[in-house]
Amino acid sequence: MQVRWNFKLKPNQSQIARMSEWLITLRKHRNYALRERETGYNTNNQNADIPISYAFGSFCDLESKFEYGASCPLTCPVVKHGVIPDNLSLALKTSKGAIKWDTALGIQMKVTTQLRHKYLSFGDINSDVLQRNIAKLDTAFNNFWKHGRGFPKYLPKLDSFEYKPGQVKLINFIDSYATVYLPGIGNVKMFNSRDLSKIQEIRTCTVKRSASNWYISMLLEIPGELPELRCEINSVVGIDVGVNKLVALSNGSFIENIRVTTNARTARRFVIRQRAASRKVNGSKNKAKAYQKLAKTQHKLSQKRDGYNWQAASKIVKTADAVGREDLKITNMVKRAKPKHDGKGGYLKNRAGAKTGLNKVILDCGWGDLFNKIAWLANKLGKPVVAVNPKYSSQECPKCKHIDKKNRSGEKFICTNCQYTNHADTKASRTIAKKVGLVFPKKIKKTLPPDWGKVTPVKISTPFGVESRNHALEQLNTQLNLFDLTQ
Repeated sequence: MQVRWNFKLKPNQSQIARMSEWLITLRKHRNYALRERETGYNTNNQNADIPISYAFGSFCDLESKFEYGASCPLTCPVVKHGVIPDNLSLALKTSKGAIKWDTALGIQMKVTTQLRHKYLSFGDINSDVLQRNIAKLDTAFNNFWKHGRGFPKYLPKLDSFEYKPGQVKLINFIDSYATVYLPGIGNVKMFNSRDLSKIQEIRTCTVKRSASNWYISMLLEIPGELPELRCEINSVVGIDVGVNKLVALSNGSFIENIRVTTNARTARRFVIRQRAASRKVNGSKNKAKAYQKLAKTQHKLSQKRDGYNWQAASKIVKTADAVGREDLKITNMVKRAKPKHDGKGGYLKNRAGAKTGLNKVILDCGWGDLFNKIAWLANKLGKPVVAVNPKYSSQECPKCKHIDKKNRSGEKFICTNCQYTNHADTKASRTIAKKVGLVFPKKIKKTLPPDWGKVTPVKISTPFGVESRNHALEQLNTQLNLFDLTQ
């Protein structure tokens, strides 16, 4: 099966300088290619004020739907994407014996190959890394056209580059560290925290820079398969995420929100350091040092959040055989407050400041990251994770099914119809667990009569002449459960 493992690299100073130069060149390369595509997108088939001259025209045979590229006085653009190289022969390709217009990806990759022979900065970079840089930009454009994503943006800073499958080699490894070969960089040491002997094949690898640290993310083939989902499910746990409590479980327990970046001390420290960094002279070494110090602080806090979410996800998955969660649209939840017009050219108060603070807390919790971790851990154990509709999960009374916005007040839930009371987050998590739709036995035969409402977990040592109340332990020499199905 394929897994992705992350390792921390330990490069020397020359390797750090080389990778940093790569990132600068790759950023310029990507932004230049994006500018070329954006120009073609803005001027293609549109009424532009500036006249645009095309070297070729193209026309199509209506019967065979075959495109012909030749010199003809047509006003239509050369190609749909509008990417026209200086050397027009690069815009054509031969497919099945016919000459056709090449795609924007194909044209820009041909131009990239020429840049490697023309400029030393491009020639130092591995050719596969340059090709992957253009391929990722093409993926962003495909997402814009086909999936309705946003238009690709210019990057003021690039912190990662990617190798194709089979390029990165694992040289050697021991318990604490390993050596990996990166084409164009050389042998780089990395900290080893996995059993690397299981690796069968190394697929794509991404080298990332975070603050002053370097990491490598490797897509690997290892033996084994993920288990199939369980057919028999005996328990389910519902979770309700929030800002006061990070997670409320249907068994009544909570996972606290540690507020990694929004607690008072950390938020104040961020404001001070950001203000100090912004006041430095532009282009000075002091400004670079200040922002580097700020980046290190942000990296430490993100690592803290990541580790805490792993612990929370592990606790949730181990609670039951299935997990029910809300299908939240987090991107819509953190949008800014809409302005309210007063009809006189002004605006009414819309509590935009409070909404901004709430958005910061929601993003600090990392709900999406937590859901992804829960899904992965549950998948490894063969446990299903069901995303249910969150509508009215906090307002519906579990006893009389009455739905009212006034039922909830903060962390208190008091039904206005039947006066049912409970903790609001716990009630919501139990409502989510019911929405999963699993059916369990309603009545379980008890093998022991209630003894003050509980059964002692261990034998109680009593004085001589006093009878022990745990009769089952005396007779069977075993402790029976309150709901025992085997006896």
